[in-house]
Amino acid sequence: MLHCANEGLTPGLKPIAGGITLHIACHSRAQNMGQKAAEMLKLLPEADVQVIERCSGHGGAWGFKAPHFETALKVGRPVARQARDAAKAFVTSECPLAGLHIRQGIAKLKPDDDQPILIDHPIQLLGRAYGITT
Repeated sequence: MLHCANEGLTPGLKPIAGGITLHIACHSRAQNMGQKAAEMLKLLPEADVQVIERCSGHGGAWGFKAPHFETALKVGRPVARQARDAAKAFVTSECPLAGLHIRQGIAKLKPDDDQPILIDHPIQLLGRAYGITT
C-alpha cells in the first residue's frame, strides 16, 4: 500500500509567509531521529524552510548561567549567523531553549534590524498554518 507524506492531515493548511529557519536540536541529532520537524514543516503549502544542523551553544541550562552566557553565545554564533543570513520571518528549534539562545545570538549580531519572530516549537507553526494560533 502506498502512503503519502501528508496522509492524515486535515485540509485547510495555509502558507507561512516569509519562510522559516529551523534548528535541528542537538539531542535529536544525537539520537539519530532524523529531521522530523523539517519533514513536518515541509508539508506546509509553499514551504520555505531552511534547516540548520549545528550546535546552538546553549548546552542545556549551562549557556543561560551568567558565567557561561558569553561563551555560549560565541559557540552559537555560527548558527545565529546562518539564521540571520537566511532572513526568514520565523526562527524555531526543536529545542525551545536552543531557539531562545539562537534569537539572543541574532539580536547580538544585528541589534538595530528587524528580528525574526521566535516560535517556541515547530508544532506551533503547524497551528499557525491552520489558523488556530497566531
